[in-house]
Amino acid sequence: MNAIVFIGTGHAAIQCAASLRDLGHSGPITIIGTENDLPYHRPPNSKKYAIEGVPADFSLLRAADYYENEQIDLLLGETVSSIDPAVRQVTLESKKSISFEKLIIATGSEPRHLPIPGVEHALCLYSLQNSRDVYEKLKSADSVAVIGGGFIGLEIASAAAAAGKEVAVIEAASQILGRSLTPQLAQRIREIHEAAGIRIIDSASIDFISAEGVSTDKGFVDAELVLLGAGSIPRTQLAACAGLSTSNGIDVDQHLETSAPGIYAIGDVACFPYFGGSRRRFESVQNANDQARTLAKTLSGESTAYRVLPWFWSDQGNIKLQMAGVSQDANEVVIIEGAQSPQAAAFCFDSEDNLCALETINWPAYHALCRKALSDGRVISRASLLAADFDLKTALKK
Repeated sequence: MNAIVFIGTGHAAIQCAASLRDLGHSGPITIIGTENDLPYHRPPNSKKYAIEGVPADFSLLRAADYYENEQIDLLLGETVSSIDPAVRQVTLESKKSISFEKLIIATGSEPRHLPIPGVEHALCLYSLQNSRDVYEKLKSADSVAVIGGGFIGLEIASAAAAAGKEVAVIEAASQILGRSLTPQLAQRIREIHEAAGIRIIDSASIDFISAEGVSTDKGFVDAELVLLGAGSIPRTQLAACAGLSTSNGIDVDQHLETSAPGIYAIGDVACFPYFGGSRRRFESVQNANDQARTLAKTLSGESTAYRVLPWFWSDQGNIKLQMAGVSQDANEVVIIEGAQSPQAAAFCFDSEDNLCALETINWPAYHALCRKALSDGRVISRASLLAADFDLKTALKK
């Protein structure tokens, strides 16, 4: 049979299926997704579509005729209700059953549910349909409150502010981007947004949401539109009900295989072994695509471990924020100013005084240089950077 079934229609699933065909897999491939839209690029949801509207020719991951041409069975608007690892079968809510030899779970993540009275008055921004709903509401709204100061929240906040809306960001922590960036660069980002007119309310707890806005312990925030951007959680329910090991995601080994043989997990939902023995889960297009390509090689007979440097980006108004490596592993951070404000870089050093990550604002060339060096396994010491006056290009020549 050699049938491969995917649950999910995001970047990870589509890339893995495409890579399998590129590598010569000729067996049946089925991709199952709950959304009715053809698989699409997700970043524009918060960066563009919510403000400008979803175009009829929205950005597809593959052309509409790709799946038929590649003999990939794409089941849209279908929800998997259960997985039976022993029988090697998935069952849909429509009662249809599909057998598999290999199963890839790429269910991604979903918006974090906030148990707040009146939360039904707020909209989230995850799917293409969410973008359509937000766009319709935003057209007539003059004021917007965004709950959550992470990447998604700040992307939509900056886009709304650029469109002339009065915007407030409500964050529970003491700083925006606290789980994603070094405190130094997070503060820089905050200052840029505040200078652009975005009001940031930190260390706030929410009492309730109403049609008029958001009530917090810091006062009432008037808003004609309230958006939820308080992060996401991995969709592990199917895996857990099937008896698969889960923690902060679906647990996989270095080859992305779950605790059930022949069942794999990739993308936002996969919690995998990381450098130094820890386990990590990353929500990024890069991670989804790289895991997809790695798994396709393994399923094609070339057993390949997933060992890739993570990198991320976030476009927030005039800010292009890029990260290579994991700055949370840093023992020390050194900030370098660029030639044109607000250009800056945060050099992150580990316990051995070697560069483990770089965060940049509006400095894509620096990001690309660092990303390649770290991906190639280059050891860049603090001493070598100091000797080069933190000129990364010069330091790498030595």
